[in-house]
Amino acid sequence: MSKKLYIYILCLLSTLVISCSGGGDDIDPTPSPTPTPTPVPTSEGVFILNEGNLNAGNSSLSYYTPADKSVKNGIFSSTNSRKLGDTAQSMVLYKGTLWIAVENSGIIWAIDAETYKVKGQIEANGDGNVMDNPRYIHFLSDTKAYVTDLYSPYITIINPSTFQKTGNIPTGQAAMYGYASTEQMVQYGKYVFTNCWSYSNKILVIDTTEDKVVKEIELSTWQPKSMVLDANGKIWVITDGGYTYGEYRFSDNVPHLYKINASNFEIESDQILDTDEANVQLALNGNKTTLYILNNDIFRMSINESQVPVFPFISAPVDSNGKRHFLYGLSVNPKNDEIYVADAIDYSQSGVCYRYTSDGELLDKFRVGINPNMFVFQ
Repeated sequence: MSKKLYIYILCLLSTLVISCSGGGDDIDPTPSPTPTPTPVPTSEGVFILNEGNLNAGNSSLSYYTPADKSVKNGIFSSTNSRKLGDTAQSMVLYKGTLWIAVENSGIIWAIDAETYKVKGQIEANGDGNVMDNPRYIHFLSDTKAYVTDLYSPYITIINPSTFQKTGNIPTGQAAMYGYASTEQMVQYGKYVFTNCWSYSNKILVIDTTEDKVVKEIELSTWQPKSMVLDANGKIWVITDGGYTYGEYRFSDNVPHLYKINASNFEIESDQILDTDEANVQLALNGNKTTLYILNNDIFRMSINESQVPVFPFISAPVDSNGKRHFLYGLSVNPKNDEIYVADAIDYSQSGVCYRYTSDGELLDKFRVGINPNMFVFQ
């Protein structure tokens, strides 16, 4: 969840009764229910994680099948007779198990990717391993994974085979306004890189043989939000520049795009982008040679190019009232380079997902849950 969305929701809760209509144009305004509690096993589909609204407990999981353009919503709750939780942040597929970090509920679910049934869970239960609000999961092996956190100045180490927390890594980051966050992770050799998003400008380098932070890379602007590792061994990082929203003011709200050499930790380029209005994200194609940038619209460039294009590759939708939608998620299917874009619309109604060819031609659009933020491909 973006910090702007946190503030937006809190303001709405105090001043408005949230409306759940409008903005979706010709798409059915409500998500389609899952027809049966026990789904048929699948093999070539896409999981969509729907973040929901903060403190509403309405996170959900959807499943889309490109072959027949069918979508099933609410598959976690209908299969397991329980809610996914509050503010689902991320998911990763590892050897047939889908791992979902539900931030505000302080829980990680492990579900079977074919049946959607819960196989195990890991909770932030104050047992001394310091996991608080889990954000992202990175697998090092069948028995070791890292979990980043929104508030805690630690990265939690878990054993995926036993669903147990086994240790933690102090990040050395002082909390600001209660946040000492770490976010997404990429790995190059024995090093895992993670970005410190909230009120920070750091990229941390972790030696996985020692489970220890060994380097800090300091950026020239604030809040690195998304990062990817390309085929040349370069890490691309996009910042949101902080934000200004009413009485909340932090930094200059100008996003930057950085390229960092993963082998020597040096920053090779720093580009100023247009001021963002919504979420910022990065994605790569299957062979990791083409970079996609979500910053209001979607831009595309080769990893060997030096400048972000002036004109967007895919433009954000505009509704019949002329209001620009909030693009909130971006992924590229590594098998065929089809592009999936999540549209939060207004952060309160059911979101829309768009599927494009690698050339940017729209193939399909469909309704899912509230605030879709991530795609995982089977």
